[in-house]
Amino acid sequence: MTTVYLIRHAEAEGNLYRRCHGHYDSTITDNGYRQIAALAKRFANEHIDAAYASDLTRTQTTALAITRPHGLTLRLEPRLREVGVGVWEDRTWTYLTKFDRAQMVNFNTDSGNWRAFGAETMERVRDRMLAALHEIIAAHPYDTVALFSHGMALRLLVGALNGLTIAEIDKTGHGENTSVTKLEADENGIRVVYANDASHLPEELTTLHKQLWTKTPGGLEPGIWFKPDAETQGRFHVMQDDESVGAVAVGTPEAGTAAIEEFWLDEVAQHRNLGIRLVGQAIAYARTQGCDTLLSALPRSDSRAIDRAMRYGFTAVRGMPQAVVLEKYFGKDAGYRIARFDEAMRA
Repeated sequence: MTTVYLIRHAEAEGNLYRRCHGHYDSTITDNGYRQIAALAKRFANEHIDAAYASDLTRTQTTALAITRPHGLTLRLEPRLREVGVGVWEDRTWTYLTKFDRAQMVNFNTDSGNWRAFGAETMERVRDRMLAALHEIIAAHPYDTVALFSHGMALRLLVGALNGLTIAEIDKTGHGENTSVTKLEADENGIRVVYANDASHLPEELTTLHKQLWTKTPGGLEPGIWFKPDAETQGRFHVMQDDESVGAVAVGTPEAGTAAIEEFWLDEVAQHRNLGIRLVGQAIAYARTQGCDTLLSALPRSDSRAIDRAMRYGFTAVRGMPQAVVLEKYFGKDAGYRIARFDEAMRA
């Protein structure tokens, strides 16, 4: 018999910044590393023979929970990727709700009829996930295997294993970040022993049920979207419906680093946990410019802004007489990711 643990990746940029990431290659958040450490502790006394992951950074990083403590080499399998969403990639969910509302409703409630230019169909994703799973099981007839993938892709896979149609899968729940599904496979087929278990996460580390889209009809995402400034490259108006309620601007990059030059919200948009989405927009733009680091210089006298930046994952790197310079790395260096995981394990 083969035992397979299907594991969703930890909290990643798309989850936190509320952006649509399918094949877009995002990184794990600060909270995501804490989730990975909790996952590692769950499997500390479990024997694992092999580990597979999609070839995206967020699953490879999550797999450290198994590969690093158990001394395993991670095997990459592109067929385990999330749904490729075509022109939706790295759009904010609020933008899609405003400009492609009908397809947003389809995506969340009638995914068999969801279409976006350049995107995969749900049937294609289901079929490639099933094919990859069967090949992995065949290669490990008596082993225990950890398989790291993505929320929608795993939902389609587990639903198919339970004999559900795409329409029926639409009515099933979503798995929490790092949630675990256990399978057992033998000559009689593949059985789902349990699904979407995230009991290793304390309440403060969870992600899914805190998100507003899980509580709105059709899964539509409220909030803000970003409109490029017609005159200034790297500057974006923060839009609420059709009104500008703020701005975020990133300066000209230099040696892989870009500086936030403008970052504000009108009072009407404050105190709603929206500032983190401006960070996401700054990162998204800076990444298109070949950067992996953001800088922000804040007045020493503005302790609230400094505290907020540190909550957003910035770290103070140097001080000046009148300002503090903070830095946020969002690159994919393997050594950095291992160091973050080790740090989370020690916490």
